Amino acid sequence: MKPLPDMPSRFVRVTAREAGWIQFEFSIGDPGLCVELTMRPAQYEAFRRKQRAFELPDIPAAQRDHERRHWHDSVPGERPHD
Repeated sequence: MKPLPDMPSRFVRVTAREAGWIQFEFSIGDPGLCVELTMRPAQYEAFRRKQRAFELPDIPAAQRDHERRHWHDSVPGERPHD
């Protein structure tokens, strides 16, 4: 395997495993800023290895939602009204 250039750390956090699919978050540099992806287990393992991503422990859904709301609320701009 060809070494990756010096890059920020990469992270994955599995959020669900169901019916032959793995849902997970992938981030570069900051685990709090991520994209959500869904892959078959073999694809996930290959992706994780290729990215050399650290696997983070799962956190409770309520905590994950709180962190996302906090991040969203910190972004300047228009916010929807409750």
